[in-house]
Amino acid sequence: MDWKRSFLESFILGQSTNKTDANAVQSKCVDLAYRDMMTAGRFYSNSFLHSKDEICSSVIELIKSNDYKFSRDMIKTTASKICNDTIGTGNRFVTGYGLAQKITNMTFKYLYVFSDLIFTDGKVPDFSSCDCPLDSIILGKASLDGYTWSKLKIDEYKRCQEEIAQLLEKNPPNDVELTKLGNMAFDLISW
Repeated sequence: MDWKRSFLESFILGQSTNKTDANAVQSKCVDLAYRDMMTAGRFYSNSFLHSKDEICSSVIELIKSNDYKFSRDMIKTTASKICNDTIGTGNRFVTGYGLAQKITNMTFKYLYVFSDLIFTDGKVPDFSSCDCPLDSIILGKASLDGYTWSKLKIDEYKRCQEEIAQLLEKNPPNDVELTKLGNMAFDLISW
């Protein structure tokens, strides 16, 4: 047994998560992604259109119904579960799209990280179309100043992903596995 890996899996997933239950691990992946989204979303969650459980259930069902194939339409669908465009006023606001990209992209990242526990039949999804989860660290490393991940609109998000794709094209990962992750590779490289 790889005790270090087992410890890290239990630490991240929580000791109460049954690591032999693929559905439990998937649910925890979405829960972790929701937590990541809430670093900015917590200040606006009273105005969300749906509860945490409804949003998380919607995300995992959406991903499953698309056979674990990422698309930006998933972000748009998830955004509609969070809010009608924006919450807040002035400079104190978030966009549904900004929050939705975080939970959607982070869910895919966690599904990838824990794919050995989830896709035990050997049919690991193709993660090559995944986008990079955007946060302040990634935006900074990509020199995308002037953007705030929780305030992104669709066109701004697309521009950020295009810039990240260009960065990866200029400096491709020297790891075969990373080359199969689309823009998500930039996130793994940057952390």
